[in-house]
Amino acid sequence: MHMDSITKTLCDQARAGDRQAYDRLFQLHADRALFFIRARLGPKLREQLESGDVLQDAYLAAHQGFERFEYTDDGAFSRWLCRIIDNRIRDLGDHFQARKRQPVELPRSNPTGPATLLDRSEFREKVAGALDRLEADHRDVLLLRFFEGLNCEETGERMGRSAGAVRKLAARALAELGRLL
Repeated sequence: MHMDSITKTLCDQARAGDRQAYDRLFQLHADRALFFIRARLGPKLREQLESGDVLQDAYLAAHQGFERFEYTDDGAFSRWLCRIIDNRIRDLGDHFQARKRQPVELPRSNPTGPATLLDRSEFREKVAGALDRLEADHRDVLLLRFFEGLNCEETGERMGRSAGAVRKLAARALAELGRLL
């Protein structure tokens, strides 16, 4: 069964009140969400925050807004979750750039939660390190296209570029990422 069809089924079951389906839905997307967080945080914020804590914080926000989530098409859940993560990271980045010194209260990872199920392979770290070294536009286009699952037109709207320019930028970004790896 394809991940999008599994996601749709789990969303429907979770909406109907099935708590196990709800938990499985978030577990299914935990690995991808954690990698997205790792790539989006960048090296400076990673010094301040743990990716797993940001994931738990994003899951809390997702839980609070789940009743408003609408499964409109394949990839809708991933895009929704990535937007929540992006907004949370932006808020945290603003916090640290403003030089506020009070600690950020994020829920700590529960040892039995979805973050503990993730495989922290050497390859994932290597890819994340390579993403850190990419130019901002290259990193952004890869995250929008391949993590948020946006098409070229949607990515272009977010980046202020044409769909053709996004295709070329993504090709250059993938080539650069390949060289770094």
